[in-house]
Amino acid sequence: MLNCAHLENDRKDVATSRSSFARYAIFYTPQPGSALAAFGRSWFGRANDGATLQAFSDSGLSGTGFAKVPQVPGRYTGLHAQFRAPFALRDGIGLEALKQRLISFATRRKTAETGPLTLAREGRSLVLRPVEPTPTLEWLAAQCVAAFEDLAAAPSEAERAAHASPNLTDYQRLLLESFGDPHVLSEYRFYITLTGPLDKTHLERVSQALWPVLEEICNTGVTIDGLSLFGDSGGRTPMRMIGRYRLGA
Repeated sequence: MLNCAHLENDRKDVATSRSSFARYAIFYTPQPGSALAAFGRSWFGRANDGATLQAFSDSGLSGTGFAKVPQVPGRYTGLHAQFRAPFALRDGIGLEALKQRLISFATRRKTAETGPLTLAREGRSLVLRPVEPTPTLEWLAAQCVAAFEDLAAAPSEAERAAHASPNLTDYQRLLLESFGDPHVLSEYRFYITLTGPLDKTHLERVSQALWPVLEEICNTGVTIDGLSLFGDSGGRTPMRMIGRYRLGA
């Protein structure tokens, strides 16, 4: 049986679900209507609600400087946190099988809390991440790997190369070889990416400017209440949401 969230998305996603995708990913996206979703729309729409622009102005960043803040990589669409990195399906496996697996998977999992969040650096990007460790989210991510592994094709050389780095540990290299991503299982950490690469000074200034806008959200934390299925045409276009499926029966 389809859950309510799937029914809510069914009409608007029908055209997308008929499309042919080369790769798929499982993300958390904010519940529509939530404070985080509203922020995401304004942030990636370059703050058309004015609140973030005012915060940047108060922090001494001009509108021109704000416009130059790099977004997350163009192959993604909107505010999200990754639970399973993009993967191709095995030969003979179609989108409908993947959707039904995710619907069943989500129904049998409970919602989880991030606890308080903070603005932090991840590599050269600005992210929102939990202040304290989140074993429940790390376990959910590990289950997202295990539950869909039999549907996923082996990672390609290009996928491995995209995540390769001389700084990887031996264990991370094994994960990269097996899953095409070195940051899975025990290496996974939940975070929501807000920007592309920034130098240290710029990152700190953007963080200071965003804090007044995000302080309440950070103090309250976020409920992970659903998982979203995204698809793309092999990295040539932004990933598009296929459906958002609520956790829990």
